[in-house]
Amino acid sequence: MPTSHQVQQGECLVSIAESYGFFWETLWNLPENKTIREMRRDPTVLLAGDVVTIPERTIKDYVRPTGARHTFRVKNIPARLNLRLHDEGGRPRSGLAYVLTIDGVETTGTTDGDGAVHAPVPPTARAGTLRLVASNETFTLNLGHLDPVDTVRGAQARLAQMGMFVGAVDGVRGPVFAAALKSFQTSQGLTATGELDASTQVALREAHGG
Repeated sequence: MPTSHQVQQGECLVSIAESYGFFWETLWNLPENKTIREMRRDPTVLLAGDVVTIPERTIKDYVRPTGARHTFRVKNIPARLNLRLHDEGGRPRSGLAYVLTIDGVETTGTTDGDGAVHAPVPPTARAGTLRLVASNETFTLNLGHLDPVDTVRGAQARLAQMGMFVGAVDGVRGPVFAAALKSFQTSQGLTATGELDASTQVALREAHGG
């Protein structure tokens, strides 16, 4: 029988699928998960309290001759970390060498022309750090903790990460949040209403990159 999984803060569909032994596409495309698929649109960004249907596991039988050695490979699809670094003027911080540490494992790289870092990470990873080599700046990464862009907390977090919101990421609609939204809307050529409308959500998702 299918079961239901209530999303906890820090979880995404990729980590949930990994914990139950599924590919994330299997859960994402499940007819029973149509509502959450249409509501969230991004399997890596779910909201605490969302409910994901988990199907029954199926068992495959393989027939192989005895007296020979057989190799079985278990497929695994890592999650991907995608983030962008900008300066205070919104310009991408490109060409910067970095050290990314996830679950104690270090990888090195250089931000691309958009100031972006793209790297595979374990589906169950929850935290990490990104250190810029030249400046020794270190950023703490809370993986899976970003709320959907259509929520106030999700919008606040994205604006804060882009340097356009200095208030608390608390899900409260206040004058500081409205001012930040207006500033963002103006920068994107949108009408500065201070409201988190559909067009602002799309622009914020694209500008943030996640």
